[in-house]
Amino acid sequence: MPELPEVETVRRQLADALVGARLLEVTRLEPRMLGDCDADQLRAGLPGRRLEGLDRLGKFMIVRLEGEAYLTLHLGMTGQLLLDPESADAYTRFIFRLVDEAGEPVVLHFRDVRKFGRLHFTLGGPAPRLAQLGPDAWVGNWDAAYLAGRLRRRTAPLKAVLLDQSVLAGIGNIYADEALWWTGLSPLRPAASLTETEAALLAGEIRHRLGEGVRLLGCSLSDFVDTQGKTGGFQEWLQAYGRNGLPCRRCGGAMTRVVVAGRGTTFCPSCQR
Repeated sequence: MPELPEVETVRRQLADALVGARLLEVTRLEPRMLGDCDADQLRAGLPGRRLEGLDRLGKFMIVRLEGEAYLTLHLGMTGQLLLDPESADAYTRFIFRLVDEAGEPVVLHFRDVRKFGRLHFTLGGPAPRLAQLGPDAWVGNWDAAYLAGRLRRRTAPLKAVLLDQSVLAGIGNIYADEALWWTGLSPLRPAASLTETEAALLAGEIRHRLGEGVRLLGCSLSDFVDTQGKTGGFQEWLQAYGRNGLPCRRCGGAMTRVVVAGRGTTFCPSCQR
């Protein structure tokens, strides 16, 4: 699943290419992937609107349109946003045609093999579901004291709390495993057992790992590519995620896979406590 760094990579590229462009038409759509609107409302509501900006909260991208209209996108498990691809295929669920500020045509495809992605069209504000999210895990207004306070209330495993988007928005399986490895914290520990010092260490590492993911243009282990179809580079630096059975790069112990909150989780039982 694209996590915060992957969505931020795509957001930046789309902002560079599309801010100021005007939407002309939607030539393909998947009704089952729509939220807060139906197909007719999307087809009628988008044409003619200028794209004013692109924001992000966690794993959600927010497209601000002229006239207080918004598109809120979530890429699900396998979603891709592609600019001017050579052609569409059976997994291309939406096709948007635009014209940029120079008068040049632009085509944007929303491709999604599994159709878990969502596209919301709303007026007056972004999708209501965003109100359920916590602060952005990378650039949001939160600190170590906030994280310590949220952990203190929970007896669930630490990783389960990190995956809870109402606590911090944007952390998924990959970056949770990585942040926990770098801090030497076990994903199985009760969240409330962390000391203030450990919570502060984790808070800093969360921001740092996400920042590294952004710097390296995302993690491409399966489906993620940027708007030009290119892969990211964070997968070359993974220390925990996907390394089950391999030696820990810190202590040499065997990396182990367990399931936490329904998600495969890789950690080192020898040095993550």
